[in-house]
Amino acid sequence: MHSKLTKFFERRSKLAVVFVAIAFSIFLGVLDFATGIEMHLLLLYLVPIFLGSWFVSREVGMSMAIFGSLIWFITDSLSGRVYSSPWIGYWNLLMRTGVFVIFAFTQASLKSKLDDLSNLASRDFLTGLPNGRAFYELAAKEMSRASGLEPMTLACIDVSGVQLVNERLGYPAGDQMMCSIAHTIRENVARPDLVGRLAGTTFAVLLPKIASSGANLVLEQLHNVLKDERRKYSHPLNFYISAVACTKAPRTVAELMQQADSQMTRMKNAKKDFIQIVTSEGPSLLN
Repeated sequence: MHSKLTKFFERRSKLAVVFVAIAFSIFLGVLDFATGIEMHLLLLYLVPIFLGSWFVSREVGMSMAIFGSLIWFITDSLSGRVYSSPWIGYWNLLMRTGVFVIFAFTQASLKSKLDDLSNLASRDFLTGLPNGRAFYELAAKEMSRASGLEPMTLACIDVSGVQLVNERLGYPAGDQMMCSIAHTIRENVARPDLVGRLAGTTFAVLLPKIASSGANLVLEQLHNVLKDERRKYSHPLNFYISAVACTKAPRTVAELMQQADSQMTRMKNAKKDFIQIVTSEGPSLLN
């Protein structure tokens, strides 16, 4: 139940969440007035504050805290609550506001920390690209959005010769090379957010709305730029690009990845790097 509610609000726009939080706060004020001064709805007043802090921003959460506290104060006044001294009502307003603001600040800080941890867990520590798990999720969302109605190409890029660079120039040089390659790939595709590092020396790129002919052009240009990286190191690198192009992206990410990986295994037996794009009409080879 909690998971379903969380996903529901995550899919809504921030403006919609703010509207729900405000509407719920007003509803609580009406309910509080109707039930009288004997019943307290403290926990319910925390709900709109949580919505604003968790799903929108810290500032919105604190604004909802102040808004909810004012509604509670107005409801108390209209309900006829009488204190022994007028200043007690304002003191209670100050205390409620403080509690609500602290709650809003705590929830927003917790959400920020969780987002940071989630981001770290989904990123490759060296290149900053999405790791294998995160890339699968991004690709799956993109394919779900396309609903099988748009062309799509999945490409795997494997770099051979990295170990010799590490042995000759040291691991820092090898790490710098991998970061440079990752940057080069991101800079030469239309959707840099759909580039990931699967593992070790293997990268993956998803090219939405691009079929075989367009993939040939994009990947050939990328291959040429990557081959320029070889000139920076004493040992030549080889770049193998294995791609699967679908006219209407009818397959799952796992199926495409498996086909690209199997094709990559066969390609790496060659001494010369090249590109191979498989389509429904058959393989297309580029040197």
